[in-house]
Amino acid sequence: MAEPNWSDFRIILALAKGGSVTGAAKLLGVDASTVSRRLAAAEDVFGATLIVRGGNTFEFTAEGRTVLETAEAMDAKISATTSSVRSMRQKPEGTVRIACVQTAVHVLRPLAEQISQTHPGLRVDLMASIKSVDLTKGEADIAVRTIAPKDPGMVIAHTFTWGSCLYASKDYLAKYGRPDAPEGLAKHQLVRTGTSLLGTPAFGWIEQFADPNAPAMRVENTDSARIIIEQGGGIGALFCVVGDSCATLERVFPEPFDQMESWVLYHESARGSAKVRVVLDALIPFLRERQSALSGI
Repeated sequence: MAEPNWSDFRIILALAKGGSVTGAAKLLGVDASTVSRRLAAAEDVFGATLIVRGGNTFEFTAEGRTVLETAEAMDAKISATTSSVRSMRQKPEGTVRIACVQTAVHVLRPLAEQISQTHPGLRVDLMASIKSVDLTKGEADIAVRTIAPKDPGMVIAHTFTWGSCLYASKDYLAKYGRPDAPEGLAKHQLVRTGTSLLGTPAFGWIEQFADPNAPAMRVENTDSARIIIEQGGGIGALFCVVGDSCATLERVFPEPFDQMESWVLYHESARGSAKVRVVLDALIPFLRERQSALSGI
């Protein structure tokens, strides 16, 4: 019995993507009769019926689904290899835009400087925004997001976590003392966030312990929160990588109360970009080396 080759897997992949024999024929640039012949040849090679037709539609058999899974994996590997080889001939020059949360700008700034030194023709722009950018529309090249990717075409390059702790200035703790447990926070001045951030556990967690009758001090971004906490304005939540780096601040409780997953993403259309590859190859090790600081553990 002959061994299957790429064309046998490719016809199954085309049928899945095209949704019909006619659709597969359009994808492959052949006529419908050629698709039918190639399907019959593939079924002979595999020794099994791969699809069951019903008028203009069809369903994959269990054997067909198995072949399809392998075909999809092979197609992804071929695409990645092709892009990798082609990108080797491109020069990593120009600008790569990284869209990220505000705190990530502070974390990634040394990386941007490092890349510009090692690749003089390449520049990294860090774009901080609460609002998600659309990588599909080219609004950025890479995104560091705290929202799980759902859009088709998004490629996950790396995942990591942001740990959050409660912080206070050393002067504040010397003056007002340290609560023994979260329930004691109601007796303290708390630095809380506005409504735009309350849905995030990293910033909304403290609300359950706040005295509803006490005056509220609310901020709309993490930089404002850090400044107020550093000035002795109260106890508030910060990402560990920020709070631990401030010499005048201390953790109120030793362990992080939240671990927020984050994703490094790019669109599959950027697979062949040498400049994006260079930045990713620097960004991922950079984050791995700092995972302990980022998670706060």
